[in-house]
Amino acid sequence: MGVRGRSGVSSGLAILAGCTLLAGCGGSSASATRESLAERVCDGARQAAAKALGSPLAARVVSPAAASLQCVLTGRQVRVTIVSQAGTRAYTEFDTEVAHQDQVFGPGVHDPSQIPTVITVPGSTVAVWIRAQVLLVATNATPTTGGAYVTVAVSGRAAPAKIALRVATAAARATFAAHPNGPS
Repeated sequence: MGVRGRSGVSSGLAILAGCTLLAGCGGSSASATRESLAERVCDGARQAAAKALGSPLAARVVSPAAASLQCVLTGRQVRVTIVSQAGTRAYTEFDTEVAHQDQVFGPGVHDPSQIPTVITVPGSTVAVWIRAQVLLVATNATPTTGGAYVTVAVSGRAAPAKIALRVATAAARATFAAHPNGPS
């Protein structure tokens, strides 16, 4: 009985140790998931933008939170800044940005490159390109549903306007594909 008792105690301690180990891993799992979300979004955008650019890019996560994810892609003479805000106000953020551009640079202003042009970005419900700012603004939300509000700014001598639009569209498409449609 003494041997069995020790075996039972040993088994119990082994189970307790296993549970403790699992609980400890569970605690770090949340931050690993958060990191992997940012890494997944930024790396997907990096790969897509690099392919569209035809040149390698490095990615740096600036903010890993789903509600305010931001990463910067850099390459030879090019910089791509991606901001993705997931939440219930994603469509409102998009609409406010586009309305602001229209009001400030609309009728009577002689800089048509500041007026948002509607474009198609796979994964989004609506998207615009602001040529003067080399900025893509898009969302996959609607006025009644949450989603992600995404901006992609391209700068640098290696990205003339036509290439910048292609790079921004690729990065936005990859961001929508990898990013959740709401806060996590």
